[in-house]
Amino acid sequence: MTDLQLTEDDKWEPFDFYANAPDPENVDVGAYLKSEGWSRFVTLGAGADYSSLVVATWSRARDGRTEYLIEVQTDLDSSDFLKVNSLPALMDLLARWAPAVQAATIADIAKDLHGFDLEEVGLVEMVAARAAWGIRDRLPELEAEARRSAAEVRERRRKSSA
Repeated sequence: MTDLQLTEDDKWEPFDFYANAPDPENVDVGAYLKSEGWSRFVTLGAGADYSSLVVATWSRARDGRTEYLIEVQTDLDSSDFLKVNSLPALMDLLARWAPAVQAATIADIAKDLHGFDLEEVGLVEMVAARAAWGIRDRLPELEAEARRSAAEVRERRRKSSA
């Protein structure tokens, strides 16, 4: 396996996302990116509803090469876009941001666990809802298994006392 090596051509640069937008003040970022040929590529973090720090990337093929955009989003704002001209350069940037995203995600979960308020789309509430839903579906199976296990224990006890 070969190592991915960054070369002099593997660089990133600021990208003026709004330069060609018809109405920069009211642009729908996702729709505009799609109209310019960009598609979602990799996202670090659970998304704006669940994480206080997200790194989102997009890719598009242009002039026989794939280029990438990267944006850092917080629960308060987002960074300017960076244009990255190679996968190794993008992976290098993602590797640098991944520990911060992971730490923020863990901190967000801990914060949610200690909060007293219930949130409509909170991670803790979603996990609890999934557990409740799943147990409801699996409960008959679990109860039947418990009855079988108890019957086996009774049978072993009966045989050992006989």
